Amino acid sequence: MRKLYITILAITLTAMAWGQHKTYFISTEGNDDSSGLSIKEAWKSLSKVNSVVFQAGDKILFESGKTWYGQLKPQGSGAAEAPIQLSSFGGDKRPVINIGNAEGAGIRLTNQSWWEISNMEVTSGAPPVLGIGRQGIVSEVEGDNKHIEHLVVKNCYIHDIWGQLGGNTEYTGYNSCGIFVQLKSRRGMNHIVSSTLDDVLIENNTIERFDKCGIIILGCKNKMVVRGNYMNNLGGDGIFTGGCYRGLIEHNVANRTCQRSGYLDLVGGSSWWPHTAAIWIQDAEETVMQYNEVHDTGRQPGNGDGEAYDFDFYCKRCIAQYNYSQNNHGFLLIMNRTFENIARYNISENDQTHLIQMQCAIEERNLIYNNIFYIDHGTVDLDFFCGNDGLVSKRSLGAIFHNNIFYANGQCFFRTVYASGEVLKRTFDENTKVATGTPQGLFFHNCYFGPWKNGIPDDPEKLEADPKFVSPGSGGYGLQTLQGYQLRSDSPCLNNGLYVSFNGGKDFWGNTVDDGSIDIGAFEQKGSGLVANLNKEKQLDQSAADESAIALAKWIFPLQVSIPEAGSEAEIRLIEPLERGISGQISWKDSKGNKSSLSIDKQKKRDSFTIKVSADKSSLLSTNLHVDLKYKNLQRAWDIPFTAEKFHR
Repeated sequence: MRKLYITILAITLTAMAWGQHKTYFISTEGNDDSSGLSIKEAWKSLSKVNSVVFQAGDKILFESGKTWYGQLKPQGSGAAEAPIQLSSFGGDKRPVINIGNAEGAGIRLTNQSWWEISNMEVTSGAPPVLGIGRQGIVSEVEGDNKHIEHLVVKNCYIHDIWGQLGGNTEYTGYNSCGIFVQLKSRRGMNHIVSSTLDDVLIENNTIERFDKCGIIILGCKNKMVVRGNYMNNLGGDGIFTGGCYRGLIEHNVANRTCQRSGYLDLVGGSSWWPHTAAIWIQDAEETVMQYNEVHDTGRQPGNGDGEAYDFDFYCKRCIAQYNYSQNNHGFLLIMNRTFENIARYNISENDQTHLIQMQCAIEERNLIYNNIFYIDHGTVDLDFFCGNDGLVSKRSLGAIFHNNIFYANGQCFFRTVYASGEVLKRTFDENTKVATGTPQGLFFHNCYFGPWKNGIPDDPEKLEADPKFVSPGSGGYGLQTLQGYQLRSDSPCLNNGLYVSFNGGKDFWGNTVDDGSIDIGAFEQKGSGLVANLNKEKQLDQSAADESAIALAKWIFPLQVSIPEAGSEAEIRLIEPLERGISGQISWKDSKGNKSSLSIDKQKKRDSFTIKVSADKSSLLSTNLHVDLKYKNLQRAWDIPFTAEKFHR
């Protein structure tokens, strides 16, 4: 009987809670002294809405097609299964929040969970003013021990808002953004913070004529999705996300981004950052960019980027697949301190300048395979960037290229080149030849058609032939326009590809990649190959996984170890904890040449990010830290130099 009573009480309390969910209406013909709980009793002003602390399950509905001047800052948080909804009523036209010449956001949330914003329009129309940053829709997490989750922004229109492209204030620079979601307490790469941000969906929004950026999400660790958004005529970046795990960026269109960020006569303070790209990720793990398309990025003199896509610092095992890039200043940028990122089954048509810029090391195992690169004008670089100071070793740079088609039609050229220097004073060395490719590095088993300005890369398994596309160069707007990059039945690329482990299972058009003879390029012809040897492929996959595990362990270690000015203990700060299964030792010598060592597999705290090395400073500076790692039957040994100064690669 008692159990029955408790059950009835729980049901009753739940029903009472749901019964308290209220729908508030806001109309330009309303009255703030009314209840707001019906269309006839609608509120009128933004200030009234801003004064209310809304409860879980509430709805805030603005009248369709009407305009409010000012800034909307509603209060309160929803709950699981009962989010607060901000939307419209009474028609198909969106209600408009016009911020005029004000600074800051049209709609702003601070430390608020479980909000869903839809069918709203935010605009300004005011001319830019030096020092004034403007935003569309913003959600920020401020302070410590905040745990914020579930923000949805969908079907909104944000346009004609002119913020400031440079500057480092709360609203300028990157903070001048159409949709901006940020964990503000997040500081630096891979640092532990006490606040969290999870579950962000930005979907089917349109952002046009905006300075600086379109969509930025920083610090959303889990359940981040950016899908189906359209961006046009942005001064800077289209989509930028940082700090995510298994995020998803798909079916977005970025048209004419990076239009104003790199002009030399722009003003905005010493923190001006001119380098922008269309869609890029940073400090991300296993995040996927797919089915996106990017057209006509800008690249003014001060902008060193302008690419469609970018694996930026500390991206690990992320994927760019089934994307389209047309008429941009490059298809892909891969920064240094990245690991095993993959670009596969993408199509690039007439991307110019630096088609692929590699600031990554070969040993970081970034992989570019089964893509199509088509040009019919210009000289287009595969750019190995040696740094602003030019000190990065040329032989250390690069990525792995397999099964790609490089197609130069007419009087145009591909070129491999080593670049160095600041963007306005950059020099290019096309005389130093790229090293001979291997299965683990650089160019190996690709198709080349058309001229290379300084000779085709030294690819031991190169195919020099017309791939025989159906209709190359015929791409337009939309992924459906790319049928011309499928292979004809007499193509030499059919059944001529190199097996790549964990290949994703399908090509650009959704055809399965599962036979024993894959094709070169982004197209896989159905039924043309041999039956796959599954046992052999399983062995190759396992070998690739083992190589990946020990390579990651090495990547986790720093490039150099800084020794503090005071004290006799150096700290080796790892990018992340070592995975179980990794063993070995690190060793060093003191001033008398005596060797000290630390067994890695016997650390009491395997999750520690740091390893302590005790010795006097002078002896450490005269020697190296020796690392010897083991994983299964694999071994890696190398030296890490000590340095008295903070090291920047």
